[in-house]
Amino acid sequence: MAHSSDQQRGIVLVLVLWLLVAMALVAGLVVAWSRERIASATADRVALQEHLDAIGSRDTLLYLAAIVPTTRAGLPLAPLRPAALADRRFDEFGGLDESPRGGELRLDGTVYAGLGGIHFQVQDEAGLVALNQPSGPGLIALLAAAGVPTTERASLIAALEDYADADDLRRFNGAESREYDREGLPPPSGRPLLISREVWRVFGWSSLSADARRRIEDLTTTAYAGALNLNTAPLPWLTALLPDCNRSCRIRLERRAEAPFLNAAAFEAETGTRLPGDRDVDFRTAPSDAWRLTLSGRSGRVWRIHVRSTPLADQAGPWTVEATYRLTRPPSDAAPLPIPSPLFAPAPVD
Repeated sequence: MAHSSDQQRGIVLVLVLWLLVAMALVAGLVVAWSRERIASATADRVALQEHLDAIGSRDTLLYLAAIVPTTRAGLPLAPLRPAALADRRFDEFGGLDESPRGGELRLDGTVYAGLGGIHFQVQDEAGLVALNQPSGPGLIALLAAAGVPTTERASLIAALEDYADADDLRRFNGAESREYDREGLPPPSGRPLLISREVWRVFGWSSLSADARRRIEDLTTTAYAGALNLNTAPLPWLTALLPDCNRSCRIRLERRAEAPFLNAAAFEAETGTRLPGDRDVDFRTAPSDAWRLTLSGRSGRVWRIHVRSTPLADQAGPWTVEATYRLTRPPSDAAPLPIPSPLFAPAPVD
């Protein structure tokens, strides 16, 4: 009897141990699941706050753009004082005054600190290379700056022109539907590009190096095809556009944030260079109404937004958002500059 009782106690002990192990496993799973849910909820909260900060930074910028006229130096951080506004209204040419006021937000892709942890860049699209105007000198200079061999540039431009036109006539070194079919590619659209990344659908363009693709996508636009803004064009390709730009020329270009160029003639005189094409038609020094906003958060999320100012639109807002999409990485690793404006100050804590 004693032996049977010992066996029963042993079985009970084993069962109790297994039950304790099972309870420990269940408790461990519950703790792990709880931690995972807490981490997920925390990540969602951070992502939501980051998204709200991005929207706030965007809307603050657009609000400023709607109430404050731009200058050659960029976007001022405050409206004109009543006395200065009255002087402009009484001046016959006051509405055309684009003189710098000092302290403007630069529209050349400079990185700024927005709301929360958001970094943003504003790029006047008139400072970018117009992909829908491939015959101009800007695209050739960009391909050169991106390291594309000279022997490939003409064929890439011809293929881009063939991609956008509505006919089936193939340019010399270009590509029409037959060439796309032969390579198993979707046919050309027969219309201008909608966004810059669409250029990788053009015959031959997707074979460029990753570095060249990154540069081209960041320095081009499809939202503007007018005169080039010499005060907002990115310096790497602007210097490529000027083959005779020496050291003193580059120094003057780097100073344009503090001393914007008045016009194309002043640009040539102060840099000692000659602009390609017609300097009075192909170039400008004041911002356009088309801007590209790039906003990035600490999580690595990057949004790109193309907006157009429409202050005189009938029964519509003072701006129009023309395209929005995500990027895989921020276009710049530069440290952001602070903005001395209460509009971008942190919200007070209650």
